[in-house]
Amino acid sequence: MSLEAQFLAFLISIGIGIGAGFLFDSYRTIRITLRFGRVGTSIGDLMAWIVLTFIVFFLLLLVNWGEVRWYILLGLGLGALVYRRIFSRPGGIFWRRSFDIAGQVMRVLVSPMIFAWRMLRRLCRILAWPFVRLPFGLRRNTPEPPQEAD
Repeated sequence: MSLEAQFLAFLISIGIGIGAGFLFDSYRTIRITLRFGRVGTSIGDLMAWIVLTFIVFFLLLLVNWGEVRWYILLGLGLGALVYRRIFSRPGGIFWRRSFDIAGQVMRVLVSPMIFAWRMLRRLCRILAWPFVRLPFGLRRNTPEPPQEAD
């Protein structure tokens, strides 16, 4: 590999590290928003690292055929550090606002369905009311099924 190609791979690995930090911030925002418990946080952390590992491996496979050299590891670490120092706060704000907007959109889309469901339940109760309140009770006078003889 030429020196120019190695330098380009190093710069790309810095970008991959920054992107991995951005994606991990999305998971962190989800974890804080949904308030995972101790076990949920452990499982979520494990799943996030597995997903990030596959993404990073796939991108490294595209960039330099999966050859992991010291400068690639240095670039990934440097990219994560750059993200943490410079972009973590704006990234967290971005993800929080994105999830807030997504939640509001979901509420707007789901609320008519919830309203329709509640109205349907009320209508069923109103229509069933005379049958539930009958003095002779339709349910009480139903014949028992015949018993089989032994």
